[in-house]
Amino acid sequence: MASSIVPGNIDGTFPIAGQDNSSQGFRDNFTATKNNFTTTKSEIEALQTSSVANNVANSFNDNVVSRAVLKDTSETVFGHGTAGGNITLNHENGHYQTITTNAAVTLAFTNFPVSGTLGRIILDITYANTSHTITIPSTVLVADNVTGGDGSSNTITIGSIGRYMYEFMSPDGGTTILMHQLGKMYD
Repeated sequence: MASSIVPGNIDGTFPIAGQDNSSQGFRDNFTATKNNFTTTKSEIEALQTSSVANNVANSFNDNVVSRAVLKDTSETVFGHGTAGGNITLNHENGHYQTITTNAAVTLAFTNFPVSGTLGRIILDITYANTSHTITIPSTVLVADNVTGGDGSSNTITIGSIGRYMYEFMSPDGGTTILMHQLGKMYD
């Protein structure tokens, strides 16, 4: 954004020392100074509203950041704790979410980004008991590498207790959700 401040509107040579100066010159300079201050205020407020700060959380409001090179970044971890029953994986809570089961789990999903953008959630789940199944919405398409998911139902039944990781992805705002397993089982 180019600045609209025009310092050239102020006559830096006015008033001329040692001679009678026109009051119009004073008025012109004061008006130009006032206009530049007004413009400066507006531009500073725009910067304060839309600039990225390095000491606070920033929201880009779903705008594209392109040609960025990232180094030493991290993702937040959202813990659902030890839980069972109905659990909603909310995309706005972050891409990495954890659960330790204390009963069977029924998953739901919310707030995937709009169609035409890819949203993903990695679920790091520790099954405390083999009877703790996961029921997923019938709209989730399950890859053939998901342990305990044979594609014939929307229930995942594991054979061994332990830690499993699943990735859920949606390119269309959650209308279609693709599920696959990352690795096998982690101890």
